[in-house]
Amino acid sequence: MVRKRSFLGAEWSRRWDKSYRKLTHEQQKGVDKVVMALIKQQPTPAMRVKPVEPEKYYNEARINDGDRIIHRIEAGKVWFVDIVVHDDIGRYGKALGSFF
Repeated sequence: MVRKRSFLGAEWSRRWDKSYRKLTHEQQKGVDKVVMALIKQQPTPAMRVKPVEPEKYYNEARINDGDRIIHRIEAGKVWFVDIVVHDDIGRYGKALGSFF
């Protein structure tokens, strides 16, 4: 018997595209792994998905010790906003203008 999987849709911002292009091939592979887990709705404990404080509008997902994916899940889609180093997460603590 084949199991049905429910995948979320995905949208990427221009800011995401710019950040992704700056990564090395190895870093991109790590990002791709986390992206697929989010789309498949199968985050791992190592990803430590959690809301960004204080407004909790965006979420962060851990790629490695220093890098994070900023995203939002809404209306059956994962909206990928940016890839940032951990120290830059604070700028996503509040809802910003549209990235899409």
